[in-house]
Amino acid sequence: MNKANEIPIHPASESEEAAILKTEEYKLDSYFLSVNAHKRLYKKFDELEQDFIEIINNVPAYYPTIFELCNLYGETGNRYKYKEMLDYAIKKFPHDEFFLIMNARYHYDSKDFASARKALEALASDGVRPPIVMKLLGNVYLNFKQKTPAIEVFRQYLSEIGEDREIRMELIRLYFESGDFINAMLELKHIAEKERDAELKKIEAICYYYKEDYKKSLELFSSIYRHFSDDIFTLMYLGDICFRLKKNYRGEYYWERALKIDPKSAEERAYLARINLFINEYERAYAFIDFNFKKFPNHYLSIFMMGLICLCEDKYHLAAAHWLKVYAQKRDMFIFEFEMIKKTLKLERIKEFVVKVSEAEYNELRDYIKQRCDIK
Repeated sequence: MNKANEIPIHPASESEEAAILKTEEYKLDSYFLSVNAHKRLYKKFDELEQDFIEIINNVPAYYPTIFELCNLYGETGNRYKYKEMLDYAIKKFPHDEFFLIMNARYHYDSKDFASARKALEALASDGVRPPIVMKLLGNVYLNFKQKTPAIEVFRQYLSEIGEDREIRMELIRLYFESGDFINAMLELKHIAEKERDAELKKIEAICYYYKEDYKKSLELFSSIYRHFSDDIFTLMYLGDICFRLKKNYRGEYYWERALKIDPKSAEERAYLARINLFINEYERAYAFIDFNFKKFPNHYLSIFMMGLICLCEDKYHLAAAHWLKVYAQKRDMFIFEFEMIKKTLKLERIKEFVVKVSEAEYNELRDYIKQRCDIK
């Protein structure tokens, strides 16, 4: 409860304690608590409900009973009565943080994320930021695809609670998908190496690739390959890294193996298109993307890849049209993919793209590419 005079205070001396024990209020509360506990133990919830309602009928603003009745309806799954009681509680105690948190959680569990966000943001702005509020608020932001505020509140949540693997994993993914590989690696340090699954190893391997620590990236992708030898994403990067390390025969082996695999998803076809593009098989690269477009016209990874194919064929305006669509509608994906492919593209080609695609509609995209490639 918020008001200081509503918080129980311990007796200052034995004589003060003895005086409290003799009061009728103490005797009544002790009896109430013992009967309450007994009925809960034997799951006599109907009897408990009637006891609580009788008390509230006599004392409409008796906080302990209102709180208990809310908990009772929550425990028994009676969501209609739970919400009804919560509304009553908030009417009687409009600033009580416990009831306000319960109300926010109710909206969240009901998938009414707009109401949950409103309730949680109001709590946070009033300084009510216990871990449960920050965790729920972060998840609400994720539902609205608001990654930046989600990252902020998840970081605060983890700083308060210490560790929550589910949220730590979410934070790693958020950084990774946003192309913030440095912070992704910093968060990875909180997870012991023996606890890192294939997904986390892929993230770590990409982070090292981004840092141009190709030997460490190769080590990690090789460990994934030992268990998932048909993973096209892994094979694509293994080949790329081997060529960078002048291990051409190994690079050819990995890419040839990937190209023999029958792709099961649009993502795998897009990765195979990229491998074909690397080896100058433009028609085969185009065929994979064209197949994806016929089934999934708005598959953004394929749209990005089509832009890359057009760029490699000096079709700069077609490349820009495809990339602008991804940049405008799936910016995190564009940022992530561009960070990866810019290491392969010749800087002169990117400079030519920037010069030739001069229309105003491409200003933001062009400025981003110039900034990432350090083009003046």
